[in-house]
Amino acid sequence: MNNSSFFEVARDRFRSGLAEIDRKWGWYLALGIFLIILGWIAAGSAIATTVLSVTVFGWVLLFAGAALIVLSFLTGNWGGFLLSLAAGALSIIAGIAILNSPLAGAAAITLMIGTILVAVGIFRSIASIVMQFSNWGWAVLSGIVSFVLGALLLKNWQTASLWFLGLYIGIDLMFHGLSWIMFSLGVHNVAKGLRATGPERRIA
Repeated sequence: MNNSSFFEVARDRFRSGLAEIDRKWGWYLALGIFLIILGWIAAGSAIATTVLSVTVFGWVLLFAGAALIVLSFLTGNWGGFLLSLAAGALSIIAGIAILNSPLAGAAAITLMIGTILVAVGIFRSIASIVMQFSNWGWAVLSGIVSFVLGALLLKNWQTASLWFLGLYIGIDLMFHGLSWIMFSLGVHNVAKGLRATGPERRIA
């Protein structure tokens, strides 16, 4: 197969795949709108979203710990039996603790996120100043923003833990929804352009 025929096959496959996605672009658009609405509701009810998300996380830890314990007994001859058993037990304990007190779990997660943001902000700022790559000033600014956000979370963790996770989940859902909307519109516009120019290319 020569290069021209290879590119023709690749182009035809791209066109057919794009046409297949384009036939369902409305569903992707609807998904994006739904995620934005869901994110708006989640952000508007940040405290309830925080409690719900932490509760779900607690159940995930509980089931994951049970699975690890069962797996450790099924592979009893494995050298990491005790390590797997201990990890499963700790996961169950953490899950039960979070389910018994979701707000305390939210506070712990908020503290962890705040600490990570502070560490990442410091590292990103110092690394950008030392390396001074292209447009390194933006990386320094990003590091400073991460540091300030982390510091604010650590300073006000008792009140921030009530709404931070819920607000974060809501904003994340809205951005996911926006990305799906842009994807659906982009695919539809590209497919429309290919349909418009397709006959001319074939005539040429």
